[in-house]
Amino acid sequence: MDFKRAISDFPNKTIAVIGDIMLDSYLYGNCDRLSPEAPVPIIRKDSLIHELGGAANVAANISSLGGKAYLLGYYALDEAGKILTNKLNEKNIDYRLFPVLNETTHKTRIIGNKKQQICRIDEEERANASQDIEEKLVEEIFALNPDIIIASDYAKGTLSANLFLEMKAKARRKDKRIIVDPRPQNKLNYNNVFLITPNTKEGIEMSNGRNAEEIGKILQKELNSNILLTRGEEGMTLFEKEKIYHLPTKAREVYDVTGAGDSVVAAVALSLASGLNLEKSSFLANHVAGIVVGKPGTATASRRELEQALEIEYSKIKNYDELKLIREDCKRKGKRFVWTNGCFDLLHLGHVRYLNEASKLGDYLAVGINSDCSVKALKGMNRPINSEVDRAEVLSSLGQVDGVYIFPELSVEKYLSELQPDVFVKGGDYNLNSINQNERRIIEGYGGKIALIPITQGKSTSNLIERIKNSS
Repeated sequence: MDFKRAISDFPNKTIAVIGDIMLDSYLYGNCDRLSPEAPVPIIRKDSLIHELGGAANVAANISSLGGKAYLLGYYALDEAGKILTNKLNEKNIDYRLFPVLNETTHKTRIIGNKKQQICRIDEEERANASQDIEEKLVEEIFALNPDIIIASDYAKGTLSANLFLEMKAKARRKDKRIIVDPRPQNKLNYNNVFLITPNTKEGIEMSNGRNAEEIGKILQKELNSNILLTRGEEGMTLFEKEKIYHLPTKAREVYDVTGAGDSVVAAVALSLASGLNLEKSSFLANHVAGIVVGKPGTATASRRELEQALEIEYSKIKNYDELKLIREDCKRKGKRFVWTNGCFDLLHLGHVRYLNEASKLGDYLAVGINSDCSVKALKGMNRPINSEVDRAEVLSSLGQVDGVYIFPELSVEKYLSELQPDVFVKGGDYNLNSINQNERRIIEGYGGKIALIPITQGKSTSNLIERIKNSS
């Protein structure tokens, strides 16, 4: 699998992260009454936790995923700056920070009763470094010879127009790709970079587009760059040349979106550096974002968590939403989607031969299996022998089967109508006149093909059950 190989290569890749660096702090406490002095909650302090924020969180995500991060930017020789560098050392992140600020950018969030954010206190100073310092910063980037450069722009002044111009010019000469996590006010700095990753709000401000496709197409044309639009609960949309890829969210539960954009650029950069194309890199980044938003605060995803997410993704037992997305993907890529269905109780040689022939008729073989209730309705109260979960898992172990779906209906008319498989496969004990005629009309109505595969004589579940009864 390309993804497994790429993830295993993350530790061999170096990503340079330049941008606005900050410290994120979380003061947690209990809140059960209002102050008598003003209508504000009283927080009894419980704990104070410090995390890396801004460009530093991008570097933390790279490190957590197993890559080598090198962080470049500005800070101050203050208490927040000291905590910041200690956190970088703890996470084994290399850095080259110039102490040109009077105060390190520091955001403190007050959290009541474990999850309710009550307010945020910001301490910050806009960077205004000299041209000499900016030139040194750019020199440091390319002295590292990184695989990818990430520009993490929080509009705090680190990524000035002049710094961007020099960095882009040098990147072209050195054949280095730049990924930008943008801010709308600095839009004109980003033209001709490899990839820009706005969220929906930023995308609307940058393009005046009204929907995802308008936003992506406008920005792609104006900035001459690929666009990866992050859309929260709606997932992500990639605009690459003339192609558009919609990636549904992988988050099971959204707990906190803080830092999700940082995780996306980190994962895309490592994936590209490890040889994946932009579509596959975005796919991995979508999984990483799904992990991160399920955690509180400024969180990261580990390489093991990503591997586990992919294991779930590639489980062959699908729900219906997943199956529909697979069907759409096959259409988009011009691949043939094949559907067959049955009880598949007591898997035997006849089943295996049948599925092997069915798989040859297209690129993706989806096998629908009757739920336990529908098998009882079709075969009697003594069936099935094996539960629907057991039957699905056994079928999933067959290499020729790509996906398994458990359905409760007695007929598959709904699935044929909605999925519109290129090929609908039935056993050779049927003919065009003996199959369900409603199913036949659906297939023929949209121009699909019905394939009849000869059965293996003497091999059936009923025969097996009889032999077992007779031998007992």
